[in-house]
Amino acid sequence: MAKGIIKRFDFRKGFGFIVDDKSGEDFFFHKTAWQGNGQIRQGVAVEFVTKDSEKGPQADNVMPLDGGKGANQKGKPNKASMEDRVASLESSLTTWKIISSLALAGVIILGLNIIL
Repeated sequence: MAKGIIKRFDFRKGFGFIVDDKSGEDFFFHKTAWQGNGQIRQGVAVEFVTKDSEKGPQADNVMPLDGGKGANQKGKPNKASMEDRVASLESSLTTWKIISSLALAGVIILGLNIIL
């Protein structure tokens, strides 16, 4: 099995790339190839099986070397995942849109009261 580091991962699209430790070559991988229990994150050391696909080198059976527990170095608590951060931002944006719409409706109503 080859070893490498997750170079990047797009959780919305469900795929990413692993850079091989020995060759420096990038391997495409899909989230369905992930064998760990934790979240897929950039910078995680992994072991994987290489295979060739129509589009180039691909990683399969991707297993985190830390066992997939998601623990980070030095025993520090894990920070919020990127998925959690994006979900929080989307929720805040939705709230902001609702409040802005209500404020605009209020301004329009006040304007109509003044005119009429």
